[in-house]
Amino acid sequence: MDSVIEFRVLGPLEVVRDGVVLRLGAGKLRVVLAALLLQANRPVSIDDLVDKLWDGDAPGDARGTVQKYVMRIRRLLGGGAEDSAVRTEPDGYRITIPACRLDLHRFSSLGAQAARAAAAGDDVAESALLTDALSLWRDVPPLSDVPSPPLQRDEVAGLVERYLQALDRRIELDLALGRHAEVLGELAALVRRYPERERFWAHRMRALHRAGRQGEALAAYREVASLLAEELGIDPGADLRAAHREVLGAPAPPAPVAAPVALPPAARPPRQLPMADSGFAGREAELAAIVDALGQTGPRSGAPVVITGMAGVGKTALAVRAAHDVADRFPDGQLFADLRGHSPAAPRAVPDVLARFVRTLGLPADALPSDEDELVAAYRSLLAGRRMLVVLDGAVSAEQVRPLLPGSGCGVLVTSRADLAGLAVSPGSHRIVLDVLSAADGRALLAGVLGAPRVAAEPAAADELVQLCGGSALALRVAAAQLVLHPQRGIAEHVERLSGGDLLAALRLDGDAATDMVAALDLSYRTLDPEHRRLLRLLGLLPGVTDEGFTAAAAAAATGMGRAAVAAGLEALAAVSLLDRRPCARYRMHVLVRRYAASQAETEEPSEARDRAHPPAGGPVIVGHPLPRFARISTS
Repeated sequence: MDSVIEFRVLGPLEVVRDGVVLRLGAGKLRVVLAALLLQANRPVSIDDLVDKLWDGDAPGDARGTVQKYVMRIRRLLGGGAEDSAVRTEPDGYRITIPACRLDLHRFSSLGAQAARAAAAGDDVAESALLTDALSLWRDVPPLSDVPSPPLQRDEVAGLVERYLQALDRRIELDLALGRHAEVLGELAALVRRYPERERFWAHRMRALHRAGRQGEALAAYREVASLLAEELGIDPGADLRAAHREVLGAPAPPAPVAAPVALPPAARPPRQLPMADSGFAGREAELAAIVDALGQTGPRSGAPVVITGMAGVGKTALAVRAAHDVADRFPDGQLFADLRGHSPAAPRAVPDVLARFVRTLGLPADALPSDEDELVAAYRSLLAGRRMLVVLDGAVSAEQVRPLLPGSGCGVLVTSRADLAGLAVSPGSHRIVLDVLSAADGRALLAGVLGAPRVAAEPAAADELVQLCGGSALALRVAAAQLVLHPQRGIAEHVERLSGGDLLAALRLDGDAATDMVAALDLSYRTLDPEHRRLLRLLGLLPGVTDEGFTAAAAAAATGMGRAAVAAGLEALAAVSLLDRRPCARYRMHVLVRRYAASQAETEEPSEARDRAHPPAGGPVIVGHPLPRFARISTS
């Protein structure tokens, strides 16, 4: 799979490949790359690059030196002159990248959308879009690590002005929507950082006045008037004088009748997390990675944490445990939604989830927008300025998740059997691919349910049970629950009972569909195309493989299907966690998935197909192709 490369100029210059920030090296290389990115998808002349590098004092071999820096950038990004993102033009170079891969392009796009919302008179949507746009900025001024006076003078100054204009407009909208108390702290910092920018002083005066702090508003006016006189020798401008007249007028006006999102939030922060599993055990590394990701600051702050893995591996249990562990970092509460991506019921519609969330956040039911885009804007506006955790369990696709992502400032946890690769591209995500439990973690789970003494009394049998269940958290919890219901039964006896029949049918609790492993796998199976279902069935009939897995070529030879179709099918199966991707372009099938696939084949595949899949007694040969690295795994 090709690497995903993102470029960031709204802060220190960064190139990020698959979530890892690359080391850019020399300052002059950063100058060339920044100059190309600021004109992305447009040609930049060599003379312009020379000017940015040497500011009128270029050496004799300047053009050759520029060519060397471009070659180094191509090596950094991967590819030669023909296939690199940096293309040669008649008198210069052009960096060609999708708009979604450059934060400056995303900032411009969101600004254009905000302008359209303003033209439509939609203050709520405009505010939300500007909030999203401003969240892309990691530092002001940007590109402080790019040593080029011409670039700082000609390019960076203009970027800073665009940032300040967007910020000014967003604060103006916040005041119009009655959020004066929410912007007071921000304005206090802004008038210190930009003391000569009168608009920020005027906004601060109005916010103080509307918060009932008239004396402080008048003191702010005296302070800025004195500063302007002493530093610039001028009087306050029209906007400052208008704010002054407003403060001197009648008592502070009531908050304006605002758009729905300006209504007060719920009196108590929402606490919607389900109860954490009492028998949860292990997963220390994964928990630490999630906690670390949710606590990050800087460019990856707020990126969703996506937990993927096969049915029954413990995604929801891990997400809920992690959410409880970090709850104190999100004092404004936690939102939880089961998106039903792999449920007998239809996946939950995005507008339904949004409506429930905004009602929870304080919006009356009779004020709900009817349009989905307006619901998204209301949801993000209500979350603006808050520290909340949003947990989205059982997502079916990236498209279902994106509208439910907050604009900024909040943490997000997502679970899914699907790989949700699109979220890694936009908006970017932290990915946790959950594997089966290790032997030690499996024993710890059993001890958490059965009690440590019972497991310690039969350690070998406990290990056999973990192996029989393939480290599946769901299968182990069901087996442990069965032992709890039969306290007189030993672990070894239970392993013998499970091994002697249909394991998948035995690993279920009557009356509780959530514990049925067959039903869980059925839901993944039904999402597949007919051709991919058949591939899964045929793979289930083959003698198993070691943890090294198998290649597409071996699977094609074994099943008799075309290699291209098998390669696409294996990726489709891996995308919904019915196969694991392994190193060296190999795939692995979990023992329980293999049992399930074999049972499907018994009812859906003709007998001759089943016969072809079983090799002769002489060795592990599949359809006449010797596979020396393959070994049998019992399906009994």
